[in-house]
Amino acid sequence: MPVYCVPCNRSFNGQRDLDQHLRHSSQHRSTNRGLPLTIPSGSSVPKVTNPAAQTTTTTQGAKSPWSRITAKYTTALNELSAHCHSTNELQGRGYIVHPYNPLDYVNAGICTQCHCKQTSIVSQQCTFHPSKRNKYNKKKPYKCCNATSGGGGCQTLPTHDFRPPQRALTHQEFRHTPVASAEPKFRAVAIDCEMAGIAGGGSEVIMLCAIDFFTGAVLINRLVCPRVAITDMRTRIHGITKSSLDTSTSQGQALAGWGEARSELWKYIDDKTILVGHALEHDLGALRMIHPRVVDSSILTEIAVGGRRVRFGLDKLSAKLPKIEIRKGKEGIHDCMEDVLAAREVVLFCTGARHKKAFKSWAEAEKCERTRLEAERKAARQEKAKRHRRNRARGGSSSYAFGSDDEDEEYLRWSDIAEDLGWPHPDTGYDPWSD
Repeated sequence: MPVYCVPCNRSFNGQRDLDQHLRHSSQHRSTNRGLPLTIPSGSSVPKVTNPAAQTTTTTQGAKSPWSRITAKYTTALNELSAHCHSTNELQGRGYIVHPYNPLDYVNAGICTQCHCKQTSIVSQQCTFHPSKRNKYNKKKPYKCCNATSGGGGCQTLPTHDFRPPQRALTHQEFRHTPVASAEPKFRAVAIDCEMAGIAGGGSEVIMLCAIDFFTGAVLINRLVCPRVAITDMRTRIHGITKSSLDTSTSQGQALAGWGEARSELWKYIDDKTILVGHALEHDLGALRMIHPRVVDSSILTEIAVGGRRVRFGLDKLSAKLPKIEIRKGKEGIHDCMEDVLAAREVVLFCTGARHKKAFKSWAEAEKCERTRLEAERKAARQEKAKRHRRNRARGGSSSYAFGSDDEDEEYLRWSDIAEDLGWPHPDTGYDPWSD
């Protein structure tokens, strides 16, 4: 099948001819370009910008820290494919892996009146306060009944009004990535999203970046204007301001909500594409996507260390594994394009054969460190329990140490307790402990 070299804009009769071109072309030897995407010749090639791995620099005149893939395209693709996570691995870490099914949310509703969970109701009757109390001043009474204490409520209805949780409502909007067709798509794409907060504690995507995993070519780097009102812009996290988003929207440059952002990404991928990133359950959730082929740097490192819920931040992994510092000099502010390139570097380190020993050594060191920390926490808990038992055996309580065998532990005297209780009396000077 004819294949296509994206950076050179040339077609070849087959993969062997393309590999020979990559080995002997002076253009590929003299630049930092990675291997191009295999695309059927004669098809419409998606528009991309210059490879980010080639153009991104750290300081003026400094060499780009981003890697180019020197292995054969098929070798690199097979190496990455071997690390795709199973459905169980994804589901266990918060990914939505199946379309919405009402049976998944049976008895998961929350009452809109008394706010109780459907699984924990003890009565069919619903008792509640129609008006809310001032959450900043609990001493103020309820407006509906002037009561200062909750007491369950002042109004009772015969039944609860259960509504599905927000997760169920969002789940209904999830869709599978389109199946592969004759239209050419990229075989591996790294993505990252930035979010803003909305009412109810949810998040909406406000920026989407996507690059070709093999060449680093930028596919998408655009702001997204949510269809719902933003309550927390989270500028302190990603540096995107409300004014910059509004300007981009007014100029017609921003994508219209998560729906258009998802459609834009689907121009470049199908269900055979491998999506690469860090903690992608959040990004795919924001885009309402169900995707079967994922390589997540967070999951790769968690499995290597061998602990459940052992999650590492992208900045730490980038500094420890490929030795690339991100968010440096930015007060921790996330740069979406920098993050997607860093996630690519971490995945290359975790999945590449040449880094296998180094990755294994890092994982073993992390295991030892976590074992040591857990032993210290366990010893501290045991020591605290011993002190508690000694205090109780001496007739005291857990709040007071009336004596101790430990030199560094303070003795508490009855006069100390008397002082805490207000003696000597501030007016008469009477001290009961002086009698």
